[in-house]
Amino acid sequence: MARTADAVIVGGGVIGCVCAYHLVCAGVRRVVVLERGEVGGEASGASAGMLVPQSEASGPGPFLDLGLFSRSLFPRLRDELRERAGVDIEYLPWGTLLIFEEGEEEAALGRQSWQKSLGLRAEVLPREEVLRLEPALRGDIGGALFLPDDHHLNNVELVRALATAARSLGATILEHTPALELLVEGDRVIGVRTPEDSFLCGTVILANGCWTPELTRPLGRPLPVQPARGQIVYTELPHFLLHHVVWGKGGYLVPRLNGGILAGSTVEFVGMDKRVTLEAVSQLSAMAFETIPALRSAPLIRAWAGLRPHSPDDLPLIGPLPGVEGLVVATGHFRNGILFAPLTGILVKEMVLGEPPSVDPSPLSPGRFFHSSKIS
Repeated sequence: MARTADAVIVGGGVIGCVCAYHLVCAGVRRVVVLERGEVGGEASGASAGMLVPQSEASGPGPFLDLGLFSRSLFPRLRDELRERAGVDIEYLPWGTLLIFEEGEEEAALGRQSWQKSLGLRAEVLPREEVLRLEPALRGDIGGALFLPDDHHLNNVELVRALATAARSLGATILEHTPALELLVEGDRVIGVRTPEDSFLCGTVILANGCWTPELTRPLGRPLPVQPARGQIVYTELPHFLLHHVVWGKGGYLVPRLNGGILAGSTVEFVGMDKRVTLEAVSQLSAMAFETIPALRSAPLIRAWAGLRPHSPDDLPLIGPLPGVEGLVVATGHFRNGILFAPLTGILVKEMVLGEPPSVDPSPLSPGRFFHSSKIS
């Protein structure tokens, strides 16, 4: 006999867990999360945890606007999760330094100008000031654009906190339970089949990243989401060496509270291949110790890779599919799933409950990639 729920969420990464959390907080009690592996075991756990819409944006537009909104939600979410889950997500409001070389100050000033015209904080710092903030950096940098409001957190702890809080409020999270197919009646999705059970529900939410197209393809909606492998290397030092996120041409360095430093990351379109390569480890390690010479002798603790769900326009896909009822998609977050998590959870909750959206979700609509209105 099929099991029943109010909402079934496919995917137990940060997006699936934040959707579950917001739904149960809103009073939706029968929420089930189906995770093919372990909670946070894919892209969410392989992230660096950066909340950097100003660093990532090339100019004004939906990515920046929505990223800024989502970033603003983290302090409250941090406090809620500490209270409800007893977990510190290590939200660190230390700011981000975008390093530039000699002769590149003009580009940094241009970026500062358009950001300040939008009321954002951005400051071009000379070499001496940057080295005062980060003495371990190599001494021949040109300077840096300092973005004090681009922060970071511990992504692993964030996912753990969201899952713990959702469970404490009544959500059911089933690990090692892959979704094999969507159950459909006419133009409506009515549930999900797993190897052991079928779940019938009012709404299915697809938050399974690179695996989302496998479930929507039989509906005639092959979502344009593809995996982008991102590799990261990690070291730990007995002393605290870095106090900001530092970003240069070759990648970024992200500090952890335990003295750890993450160096990332690659963007590789190699299908579902999640292997770590010697070439990437070499490149990222070289970037790390060229940025901070003292890292040359630092130990390589480990390296890993994650498959980030990339969309053609670098924006997530959040919302219903044209011509399909009972289904909400929340995928395609690429390398900003952590940043966009609070926004996604709120929008999905509002869509499921039929509430007015907190922000205009139209730039994120999956319908931007489709034209026909019926399941084919």
